[in-house]
Amino acid sequence: MFIKHTNYEVGVHYISLVESAKSLNMSEPFYGDVEVKCKMDKTYSQILLNCETTALARLTCDRCNEEYEAKIESKFSALYFFDESKITEDDDDVFYISRDTDKLNISKIVRDYSYLAIPMKKLCREDCKGLCPHCGANLNYEECKCNVEVENPVWNKLKQIKFDD
Repeated sequence: MFIKHTNYEVGVHYISLVESAKSLNMSEPFYGDVEVKCKMDKTYSQILLNCETTALARLTCDRCNEEYEAKIESKFSALYFFDESKITEDDDDVFYISRDTDKLNISKIVRDYSYLAIPMKKLCREDCKGLCPHCGANLNYEECKCNVEVENPVWNKLKQIKFDD
């Protein structure tokens, strides 16, 4: 995914890009197209990109184990300085480019931020009820028919005190 910055004058520009997840080397869970909307602020000495990405993913719910589709959205900023010398920095979002460079390759940044935006806890919906721990029934679609009453052993000492009276 490239932005040819030499096509733009100094100033603020809005750019929309679309590319397939496969061409960006984004494997599972991503599929389809990845959309990127960038605000590019170009000056004589630097280019600041503020971008929002949207990618489609097939995820598995952590509660009910059902597969679902989700839009994975992320935001990132990248700063490109025009500098002839190669300066090494620890900041992953700051780049030094030669004035001869006419394109900015943002593929790696888009890929990295898309993977980082996958939620730690994947839920098919906020009110997902999950699976019954005894019979495995999906509580989103059916009621559990188990008659198992689970007691937490933490409360046993308190129950003994209550019944010793």
